[in-house]
Amino acid sequence: MRLKGYFRAGPLEGAYLTAVVAVPKLNIRQSIELLIDTGATKTAILDKDVLSMGISYARLGESKQPLLGLGGVVGTFVARDAELYFRTDEGAEHRESLTELLVVRHDKIDENILRIPSVLGRDILNKLRLIYDKRNGTVAITDEP
Repeated sequence: MRLKGYFRAGPLEGAYLTAVVAVPKLNIRQSIELLIDTGATKTAILDKDVLSMGISYARLGESKQPLLGLGGVVGTFVARDAELYFRTDEGAEHRESLTELLVVRHDKIDENILRIPSVLGRDILNKLRLIYDKRNGTVAITDEP
C-alpha cells in the first residue's frame, strides 16, 4: 500500500497528503489537506478546517494537555473515534483509526492563523514508512519495506 503525497510551494511549503476525516459521532466527513509533520505527536485539525467542517467545540472533550507549538500553547480539544481515509496509488481506500483526533482552537483567529494547515502526526506516521525526496518530487507513506 502506498499513499502518494505532494509538495506545496510558497510560505507554507511542505509535504502534504489529502485525506477524508470522518467523526461519526459528530456527523462529520470531509476531505482536507494534512501537512506531514514529524514533529507533531498527534494528528490535529486546525482552525481553518474546524470552521469549514462546522465542528462545535462544545461537542468535544477537552484535552488533558494543551497543544504546544512554536507559537506557544493553544486550546486543544479531542474528537474521539475518528477515522482518516486515504486513496492509495492503486485507487483503493486505506483507513486509519484514531482514538483521539486533536482539534485546535486559537483565541484570536486572523488571516495568519487561518493559513496554518492541519497536520498528520506521528500517531499515524509511526505505523508506516515515510518517503521524502524533495529533489525528485517524491513524497509517500507506505507499508512497503
